[in-house]
Amino acid sequence: MGHDTVAGIGVPGAHAGRHFGLLTIWAVGCALLIAGLHVATAGYGGRLGPYRSGIATAGVFALAAMYSLRKRRMWVSLRFMRLAMRMPTALAHRMLIADRLESWRFVHVLIGVGVLLPLWWHVGQGAGTTRLEAALLAATVLLMVSGLAGAVIQDFLPHSMRIRPGQEVRTEDVDAAIHELYVEAEEAILGHSEALVHTYLAAIRPILLGTQRSRRMLMATLGGADPAAPVGARLRARAAELPGEGEIWERLVSIAERKVRLEHNHFNLTLGVGWLRIHIALAISIGVLTAFHVAGVLYFAGL
Repeated sequence: MGHDTVAGIGVPGAHAGRHFGLLTIWAVGCALLIAGLHVATAGYGGRLGPYRSGIATAGVFALAAMYSLRKRRMWVSLRFMRLAMRMPTALAHRMLIADRLESWRFVHVLIGVGVLLPLWWHVGQGAGTTRLEAALLAATVLLMVSGLAGAVIQDFLPHSMRIRPGQEVRTEDVDAAIHELYVEAEEAILGHSEALVHTYLAAIRPILLGTQRSRRMLMATLGGADPAAPVGARLRARAAELPGEGEIWERLVSIAERKVRLEHNHFNLTLGVGWLRIHIALAISIGVLTAFHVAGVLYFAGL
């Protein structure tokens, strides 16, 4: 149980993301190491020259992009599996662990941070840093920052979402569940006192139809808190206004609490993928800037 098996080789799924939990620490440590190496090898960049440092930078960018290829093209993983089937069990086991998406992601982050070193060597070669080179360096730094933010989010969110039951994995499922809660609440108040209906319309329906503040959802995610707890406490304090309706009011409060938790679930899902859009846009812009830079160099070099 909890294992992925390929050709009789067990890969423990329970340990797949254990090293990835330290990815943020590794990324920050790698960035500090790169900064130290840049200081220690400041003269080496000049000796390397603009062409070789540029080729080294492009090569590291290409290595980092292999992660995207692995995510979108299964043939890369299939080749790993076929090769692993011909290897001794111990070696095949290591190969399959290395081919896990978590392992590729780990290497992608470290290589992505490491690209700063040859880029630093390259920028400023020759007649000084051009505007295009400066823009490329700035976009690369932003790419690193967005990648680090993504690493933090992907380190933190899985644990934050696992500590609560009933979490959905698709935003459309969250929306459907929220709609079902609204229908359940509207049906629950039928046939009850005017005081209950009035209190429901004033206190609970706005929660079911409205949205919580994004800042509150973010703080709940960062702090590991339940955003529904203060909402439920505030609503339960109004139970004294409804003598004889305590049971149905508690049911309505529970519905409101579930709605807030589902909204938090939706926020976490959006947060988990929202940073990636920025990351991809920056990567595309870097590709365009690099193409212009290379074309300009070849043009002015007369090639």
